[in-house]
Amino acid sequence: MDARTVANYMVYIMSDAFDDLTNMKINKLLYMAQGHYLAKYGKPLFDDRIEAWDHGPVVPSVYYSYKRLGDRSIKEYNPDIVDQITPEAEEILYGVARKYGGYTASYLRKMTHAVGTPWDQVYHRGCANVEIPLTSIKDYFSNLGDIEPATKQFKESDFIGRRDEDGILVLPKDWDDGKSYLNFTSLHRAPGTVAPGAFVCMADRLSVCGESSQGP
Repeated sequence: MDARTVANYMVYIMSDAFDDLTNMKINKLLYMAQGHYLAKYGKPLFDDRIEAWDHGPVVPSVYYSYKRLGDRSIKEYNPDIVDQITPEAEEILYGVARKYGGYTASYLRKMTHAVGTPWDQVYHRGCANVEIPLTSIKDYFSNLGDIEPATKQFKESDFIGRRDEDGILVLPKDWDDGKSYLNFTSLHRAPGTVAPGAFVCMADRLSVCGESSQGP
């Protein structure tokens, strides 16, 4: 499958709920999707190469397709190729959108730059067009475990608040009751914030529900 077809589908399912779906962010999400797909099915989600650029993993074909938009959020997609996505791919893409979509592009960049990541293993400053091997991506994401299946269809109310540059969920001011909450790692956070790996339940407003004890 072509990576631009996958990117098009991500815009299709995410553009209404996210106003920060920039070129950098969608490239990081494609990398996450490729990794989780490789880990689950043992084969790549798309055939395009992923390269180690200064700001993290990049799919060049997708980057140049959206380059004209600069830092603006991607909103337009081609509805004629949406049905080219397989059910297996669709499951992974919704899962990635749900797990990582709330993070900023810069925080996703920070995640991909961590020591020992596939990007870190091959990146050399000033060296362009260095491909990140699929074997490295597969091995790395296999150690992260399966991504949780996600409910299809997003709307703005699915994602309450925003993630700051440290990955902390910052709630809207009108939701802040002035108290501090704990996640399953018992980390104290400032009032109105929730630790990474936690999300706010719509049914219980400020109750904290853990996706995992370690976060994404």
